[in-house]
Amino acid sequence: MNMSWGILAHVDAGKTTLSEAILYNAGVLADLGRVDKGSAFLDTDSQEKDRGITIFSKPAVFDYEGQKLTLLDTPGHVDFAMETERAIWALDFAILLISGTDGVQAHTKTLFSLLKKNKVPTIIFVNKADMEGFSQDGIISNLKEKLSTSCHSHSNYEDIAMENEDAMEEYLETDTLTEYRIYDMVTAGELYPVFIGSALKNDGVDNLLTFIKGISEYHANKTASLEGLEFGAKIYKIESLGKDTRLTFAKISSGSIKVKDTLSNGEKIDQIRIYSGAKYTQVDEAKAGDVVAFVGPKTTFAGQGLGCVDNRPELSITPVLKYKLEILDETVPRLAYPKLLALNEEDSSLNVTWNESLEEITFNLMGEVQTEILLNRIENELGIKAEFKEAGVLYKETINEAVEGVGHFEPLRHYAEAHILMEPLDTGSGIEVQQKVSTDELALNWQRLITTHILEKEHIGTAIGAPITDIRFTIVGGRAHVKHTEGGDFREATYRAIRQGLMEAGTTILEPYYDYEITVPSEQIGRVMTDIENMGGSFEAPMDSNGESIITGTAPAAQIRNYQASIVTFTKGMGHISLSNAHYDKCKNPEAVIAEYEYNPEADIDNSPDSVFCSHGAGVIVPWYEVKEKCHVPCIESRISDNEIDDTPINSKRMNHGVDEWLDPDEIDNILRQATHSNHGKNPKKGWHYGESSRPRRVDSDYVYQAPKEIKAKQKYLLVDGYNLIYAWPELKEVLDVNLDGARGKLLDILSNYKAMTDYEVIAVFDAYRVKNSEQRASDYLNIHQVFTAEAQTADAYIERFTHEHGKKYDITVVTSDYLEQIIIRGAGAKLISSREFIQEVARRAESLREEYGIQ
Repeated sequence: MNMSWGILAHVDAGKTTLSEAILYNAGVLADLGRVDKGSAFLDTDSQEKDRGITIFSKPAVFDYEGQKLTLLDTPGHVDFAMETERAIWALDFAILLISGTDGVQAHTKTLFSLLKKNKVPTIIFVNKADMEGFSQDGIISNLKEKLSTSCHSHSNYEDIAMENEDAMEEYLETDTLTEYRIYDMVTAGELYPVFIGSALKNDGVDNLLTFIKGISEYHANKTASLEGLEFGAKIYKIESLGKDTRLTFAKISSGSIKVKDTLSNGEKIDQIRIYSGAKYTQVDEAKAGDVVAFVGPKTTFAGQGLGCVDNRPELSITPVLKYKLEILDETVPRLAYPKLLALNEEDSSLNVTWNESLEEITFNLMGEVQTEILLNRIENELGIKAEFKEAGVLYKETINEAVEGVGHFEPLRHYAEAHILMEPLDTGSGIEVQQKVSTDELALNWQRLITTHILEKEHIGTAIGAPITDIRFTIVGGRAHVKHTEGGDFREATYRAIRQGLMEAGTTILEPYYDYEITVPSEQIGRVMTDIENMGGSFEAPMDSNGESIITGTAPAAQIRNYQASIVTFTKGMGHISLSNAHYDKCKNPEAVIAEYEYNPEADIDNSPDSVFCSHGAGVIVPWYEVKEKCHVPCIESRISDNEIDDTPINSKRMNHGVDEWLDPDEIDNILRQATHSNHGKNPKKGWHYGESSRPRRVDSDYVYQAPKEIKAKQKYLLVDGYNLIYAWPELKEVLDVNLDGARGKLLDILSNYKAMTDYEVIAVFDAYRVKNSEQRASDYLNIHQVFTAEAQTADAYIERFTHEHGKKYDITVVTSDYLEQIIIRGAGAKLISSREFIQEVARRAESLREEYGIQ
């Protein structure tokens, strides 16, 4: 069985030179090619030969001592990191190449993290060990510090044995380790064996190749059964621009496929090619393990899974810069655009886009080197002379808070409604989709269709119209019509649901940040630190060595991307910067960005948040802020029935304490009455989280009210959801933005004064939900009480528990604007005051007191 190996490295580490040495030692090449002479076997593109860098991932297929291997050479320059990440998906194993003189670079760490994320077993080859200043102990320490403590010299059995109990037992018994033991540790991700040598001098490459052959043979024997399984393949690359035939490069994961077979997307295979460098051979059949190129399919895309293989997750590396293509010859931009779309087929992250109103073509790109390569390709392969102009960084948006988006599409003879819960995720999480709705409510095929429509396009935010990210979409409801629902109806309902939710919750602008490493003469480090602070970046303490200072950190891409020119100027060419691992975080100047974009979400007719309902036989547009009042399926906050409470994600209650989520008490009572009727005859403990005592009061038609014989006054308690009230109180929110303790102290003073004006026992409850190992703490503050909840317990949960345990004994009033909390607390018979009403009540009390005592 064929095993695919990739070689990955930071630029100029000697990656292509190592590929040449491996192929030479395996007998594939008669002579060693040289990158600097343009004779490398795998650098087949003219620009690769001219520049001496790898731009495209390319395979070389060969047999070594009876084991079939495919070697994938990948780009090392950070501008082509996405090409490398796409190739990683097709790998069985990887060789991570490290320059022995430079050590682990910023991009090296990015590549290592990608290999770990994709669970690709990895071995390390330290190159340039023949160079002056190389230290084996130093480089091993460098690997352990910056990559993993599991990096050990391949020949150091004692250190390797420390990584695994079975290995330790074997080493103690035999004073050695078998290669099979090491193979198992590598494939399990427990070990990253380190080989050392010089690719240019072909030193140490034989040892590396022997290990590659051994572990490949061992793994091939263990996975031989894959050939008899259902067909599956991973498409990692498309080539089409300037070619007579469109090539779909794929790794066969399982089973086999033959010429004239039909793929799972319905397209037929005309040819199967096996490429090795620029040459290829045609075969009639491809089997598990083979890396091949299909000729025939026209709609395949990089990242697509075929057969039993799912599509690849989103790439971790994405472009962060936007460029406008300005055409310099007589070509009409509108006519050039369809030709340029071939670039989108090869690399969808380029996002080649035509702006109709501005009549311009834009690209999403990584940096200057990529722009130069693309311009050459556009001129040489399409005959269009052009140049790129920077058009700023690529912003993204994420949702402010959890919200249920509702979309309804019901023109005449059409019908679909979708309910999608959208929740913010941690930065870098991307888009997640899950289903949390019964198939009795919405058939599985419709749920899958909604999932498809969530993922099939790049939805945009409402602040500046940038793509959204870091959101979990949960399908929580929907409805179809037996006769009138068609596939396209749920597309409309899904798009409108997402848009409606975004309009309701609002979005936060995210901007790209780079990790950087800057090296300058030590006397210049103060200038660098000042510049980084002015950019809105951050940094670690500088490290000094031999008159140089190295500083690392993160900074907004918009400010730091062109900082190299400044460094060269003020250090007189002695300093340099390395940028890597572009990621997104909150924008430093959102107001300025919003003003620059001038985006009006309600005027965006291509992304409407409104829904279409049927009225008197015709479709009627209902604005997004009225959709929830007219939707046919109840929203999740309204569903308190027995079955739905268990299925509904109660954790959709938000930690950021929304201000205006107020339900009128009569409306809450109505919801509870509905819940009581729906629970009639059922075990209430199954439907209510707080057991028998938390059931709503009876409202059965045969129930006759009987007044108590004696009514005694109950002690009055006022429970305050502390942070909810702080967020709702503008004066306190201003203090919060500066200091949390200050805002909390000011609230306690206000509550203390309020206590003095009323007969309430006041308890202020504060979340310690995210405080590690915290226990519940209660204490007195002047004449009131304060409670800090335990870890993993919210203020909501404490208040709800207090209310249900003491609701019959005391007269309890709760200050909160959390709608789910309102419903549950109202069900226990407590009184409610919204945060906004309480603020007004405090102001009235204070004004009355001033009038009473004549205070101006």
